[in-house]
Amino acid sequence: MPYISILPNEQTLFAKNGDLLLDVLAKHGLYISAPCGGKGNCEKCKVKLIRGVVDGVTADENGDILACKARIQSDITIRLSIGAGTGLNDFSWENIQGDKDGFGVVLDIGTTTLALCLIRLSTGEVIEKISALNPQAVYGADVLSRIQACNEGKLPDLQKCILQKTDELIRKIAGNKEVEELIVCANTTMLHIFLGVHPQSIGVAPFTPVFTEQRVCAGKELNLPVKKVKLLPSASAYIGSDITAGVYACGMHETQKTVLLVDIGTNGEIVLSHKGKVYASSTSAGPALEGACIERGIGGVSGAVDRVYTNGVELCVSTIDNEKAIGICGSGLIDTIALLIKEKLIDETGAFVDDSDSRFSSRLLGDKFYINDSVWLSQKDIRQVQLAKSAILAGIETLLEENGITIGEVDELLLAGGLAYYMNIENACAIGLLPKVIQDRTRVVGNTALAGARLCLLQETACQKLRTFAKEMQIVELANSEIFQERYIENMYFPQE
Repeated sequence: MPYISILPNEQTLFAKNGDLLLDVLAKHGLYISAPCGGKGNCEKCKVKLIRGVVDGVTADENGDILACKARIQSDITIRLSIGAGTGLNDFSWENIQGDKDGFGVVLDIGTTTLALCLIRLSTGEVIEKISALNPQAVYGADVLSRIQACNEGKLPDLQKCILQKTDELIRKIAGNKEVEELIVCANTTMLHIFLGVHPQSIGVAPFTPVFTEQRVCAGKELNLPVKKVKLLPSASAYIGSDITAGVYACGMHETQKTVLLVDIGTNGEIVLSHKGKVYASSTSAGPALEGACIERGIGGVSGAVDRVYTNGVELCVSTIDNEKAIGICGSGLIDTIALLIKEKLIDETGAFVDDSDSRFSSRLLGDKFYINDSVWLSQKDIRQVQLAKSAILAGIETLLEENGITIGEVDELLLAGGLAYYMNIENACAIGLLPKVIQDRTRVVGNTALAGARLCLLQETACQKLRTFAKEMQIVELANSEIFQERYIENMYFPQE
């Protein structure tokens, strides 16, 4: 039986002849990103082959192999480079008196990131925060790829890895404290997988979830170190409890103003509150803005280029934790494309301009713009961002137009989620991700999902209101909207100054 020696943690795993390396690693809790779902075309699951040989793939000039294609035939030694979790972002959480004693945990399961907070139930105090990359990334970067993995019989594996990571994070954040309750919010597919419920029906028309209502079970049923687990209610197949909880936290269900909430991620969820009614849509933006499907793209981990700017003379970058640049995350991606537009290094179609007189034109080599020696943006990357930004802006415009509202009537645009917290709003408007006309009325609100989950943890009345509100939310489907299709094509172009 072949063995796999893992560096730098000096772990040894055993495998069977013919096993895929990616599967063996995942089986033992070593989850590395595979945004393409193991198809071999994203090249994000590379590991360094130190010793031995594998079948199905040849090491590149750096000694790296694709774990999703490498089949074990003999003893090997590999080196992993697994990024740390992304940082949590804040929401202006109001002080609220709880009606319980002890401690509770709130969990937001993002497609890319998990975020948890330990809460003192009597005071609502946030005692500790923690986050990590979602280990399900080994089965693909987006919801549909994970549904497909479930269709291939991997539902138990996807559930196991998310529950194990949740268990690990709760123990790390709570220590010896007894946790009374865990509140979970997530998109509808993530909630199904969390409970081991097959999400197949979410991935095919008419896109009907097995459940959208609140679910409650004992922690021991899921092997979690908490007394009770409560999954907050969703509104539809693609408007999950992360959105219903976020809308509730922002008070959109009560305001008489015209307010938009946009959660920018793999799915771009858009919610409109107008004259006391709440409408919601979801558009598939794809994982590009979270670093997947980008040649040098990564999540918000140490060493990710998170900001690109000029000091008037030179191109400058910053990285997360000030570590050596190993890739680029969403906020850096947006900055770079905004810079390329401003410097006229790409035209309105997104094509590179070879004869630009930009001071940074020497960084454009072939179909790549080099931010530094190891991080670049390719023509293909720009196309991926065009698809993502077009889908989100088209979704915003369609939701407004379907309800007879002009962009000028919007009192406020709220931006939720991790990417929105770190991105430069001016640059997001410059590339056409957000409507520039309401840039001065745009506000970043952070992790609204966790904020809503906290309210539900502290007060049962909040749970009751959320259950009612989730049922009343009106869903606007974009898939068959002619308006959306028109806006999607129009917004594919980049704005020109």
